[in-house]
Amino acid sequence: MQQDVSHDPGRVTRPPRQRFAFQCAALLLIGSLVLAAVIFSPLSKTPVAHAASWNLLFDDEFNGAAGSGVNTSNWLYDTGQGVWGTGEIENMTNSTANVSQDGNGHLAITPLRDANGNWTSGRIESVQDNFAAPVGGQLEITASIQQPNVSGAAALGYWPAFWTLGTPYRTDHSWPKDGEVDILEDVNGQSVVYGTLHCGVDPGGPCNETNGIGSGPHACAGCQTGFHTYTEIIDRSVSPEQIRWYLDGVNYFTVSANQVDPTTWANAVDHAFYIIFDVAIGGGFPNGVAGTSTPTSATQPGAPMLVDYVHVYTANGTAPSPTPTTGGCSGSNFTQGVQSVNSSTDLFWFQPCGWTAGYSILHYIAGNNTQQNVTMTYNSSTARWEYSVGGLSPGENVQYAFTYQENGAQYDTGWYSSNSSTPTPTPTPACTAGSFLDGVTNTGSSTAQPWFQPCNWTAGYVIVHYIAGSNGQQNVTMSYNSGASQWQYTVSGMTSGETLQYSFTYQQNGVQYDTGWATWTHP
Repeated sequence: MQQDVSHDPGRVTRPPRQRFAFQCAALLLIGSLVLAAVIFSPLSKTPVAHAASWNLLFDDEFNGAAGSGVNTSNWLYDTGQGVWGTGEIENMTNSTANVSQDGNGHLAITPLRDANGNWTSGRIESVQDNFAAPVGGQLEITASIQQPNVSGAAALGYWPAFWTLGTPYRTDHSWPKDGEVDILEDVNGQSVVYGTLHCGVDPGGPCNETNGIGSGPHACAGCQTGFHTYTEIIDRSVSPEQIRWYLDGVNYFTVSANQVDPTTWANAVDHAFYIIFDVAIGGGFPNGVAGTSTPTSATQPGAPMLVDYVHVYTANGTAPSPTPTTGGCSGSNFTQGVQSVNSSTDLFWFQPCGWTAGYSILHYIAGNNTQQNVTMTYNSSTARWEYSVGGLSPGENVQYAFTYQENGAQYDTGWYSSNSSTPTPTPTPACTAGSFLDGVTNTGSSTAQPWFQPCNWTAGYVIVHYIAGSNGQQNVTMSYNSGASQWQYTVSGMTSGETLQYSFTYQQNGVQYDTGWATWTHP
C-alpha cells in the first residue's frame, strides 16, 4: 500500500500491501478441466479446486489453547505502526489480545481501540517461505476464514487480508517486482472479496501499480457470519502460466502470464512465496472505497477475523526434461554456457538447437547477492540469446538458470554454476555489543553447522535459511547451545566442493531482522 486513493464507484483503486523491512543490512490451469476436478480434501471442510494428485506441504489447524499465541515454529509476528506505506493507523502487536487461538480451533486476529482512540491489531507471516509451484506443476494455498462480523458504519476502516509475498522480498525488499498475491481482501465490511496480483514497478508499469491486476469486488454472501474458503493456485502446467483465485472452490478470477512481459512474470511468480494474515485499520484502500477517512467514531472495535485452517499443497507436473549441453547441439534441445569478457564481466548465453525461442530469460545469483531475472537479447550473428553480467570478482561463484519459450510453451532449465570455488566468508572476530557473529563450521565429511552468535544480547529466536548446492531453499528454526552461546543447526548430506548459501532471520528486542546472504563451500 503506497498512497491514498480517490473514491470511484465504478472502479475501486487500491494500493499494495507491502512488508516493511527492519533489517540491518507461478501458473497454468489445474492441468485443464479434463485433468482437474473439484474434490473434497480430507483436511478441508468445503470443496476446493484440486488437480489429480496433491502433496500437503504445510498445515496449521490452530488447535491451541484459548488465549494462547500462535506456534512460533510456524509464524512470525510483524509489529509496528505506520511502517507499511499503506496509510493504515493501527499498531501491529504480538499481544494475545490482538493475535491468539480461541480454543475452538481458530486463529483470531482482533483489532482493538483504547480509551484514547488508539488502535492495535495483529499481523503474522509464515516462517516457512518455500511455497513454490514446481516447474510444470502447481501450488495451492487455501484457508478457511470468517471475515470480521461487522458491517455498515461500524465496519468503516476494517481491512482483513490473507495474502502472499514472493520470498525474494525477504532479502531484497524489491516491491512489487518480487510479486504479491492477495488471496482475500475486503474493506469496510462489504461482504466481498478482492483478488489481486502486484508485480512490475511502482508506480505504473505492466501491472498498473499501485492498483495491481485485480478482480475488483466479488460478492461473498455470508462471509462475515460464517467460514468460507479462499484459494490461490499458481499453475505452471499449462501455457501460458496462470494464477487463479477461488471462493469456496469456484474460480472467480484468473491472471495469465501473457498479460505482462515474460521478465515481469518470472520475477513476480516463478519462485517461492510466504503467507501473511492481518487485519489493518484505516488506510488508502478503505478510505478510497468509503470516500472518507477511516476509521470513524462509529467504527466498532473487537470484531476478529477468524481462521479455521490454512493448507499449502503442491502438484508435480509433466514438464519435459530438456537435454542441454555446453558444447555442440548434437542430440540436445539447447546448448548454453558462460564466457569471460573481462576481469569483472561474464557473458551468459542460451542457444536453441534447430528451433526458434520466443524469448529467453536469465536467472542468476552472483556470490552473496539476491537472484536477478533479466530478458536476454538475441544475437543473430551467433544465433543465440545473450546477456552480460558485470561487477563480478575473480573466482566469484555465479549460479544461473534459463526460462525459455518453445512452440508457444514456457519451460525452465535446471540450475548451473559457472564457478564452484567461492571464497568462504570470515566473520568479524570481535563480538561488538549489540551486534552478532555468524558462520559455518565443518562438522564432518557430509555435515556442516551454520551458527549465529548474539553479542551480549538475547535473541527471541533465530531461523536459518539455506540452499545446499542445487537443492531448494530450506528454512528452519535453530536450537540454542548455551555452552557455545550460539544458535546452531546441522545441515546433512553435503558433499566435498558443494556450496552452502545461508542467511538468518532473528528477533532482537521484540523486532525481527533479516541478515544478508553468505556463501560457504564444504571442503
